Amino acid sequence: MKIAIVAALLTLAPVTVLAQAVSPATSGTMTSADVGVSPISGQSGPNYVLAAADANLYQIKAAQLAATRAQRDDVKAYAKRVLAETQSSHKALLAALKNDQRTIKAPPSNLSADRAALLKLLQKAPKSAFDNLYLTQSAQVQQAAWAVHKGYAQDGTDPALQQVAGTAVPVLENELTTGKSLTPSGLAG
Repeated sequence: MKIAIVAALLTLAPVTVLAQAVSPATSGTMTSADVGVSPISGQSGPNYVLAAADANLYQIKAAQLAATRAQRDDVKAYAKRVLAETQSSHKALLAALKNDQRTIKAPPSNLSADRAALLKLLQKAPKSAFDNLYLTQSAQVQQAAWAVHKGYAQDGTDPALQQVAGTAVPVLENELTTGKSLTPSGLAG
């Protein structure tokens, strides 16, 4: 009896795994018009890694700051969710850098000059302006990250990185939607 149950479960296992697999080219449901940017096509693996890592590092640092400095509880909760999701995405990205066929150099652990400037503005923001500035900056970085990930998911040449990109797209879309719902309507456009 136990053997029959185990055998039956094993025949179902591939179906479950296939159902959970992400199809990078079709990941996400938003279009360029929905997000406000177009996917970036033709990225090399190393360039994709640099751009994705820079966006991740900004989101991690900004979300850490917002989790403590935000005035509104819903913004704090959102920042904590973005932090957890981005840390997970970043770990997946770094894990995909090395495999049997190739190794891609690890990205720097510091922010690009542009993202560092954004973070500096956020750090200096007065309490009354912090939440809206965080939401606005986060949306801008998420839009750029969506373009990077969506483009690589569609036409990337490295299967491991393409899987990372395809997995990141729907997460970013959800974060963009949630962040926009938290932003006052005058700033959301």
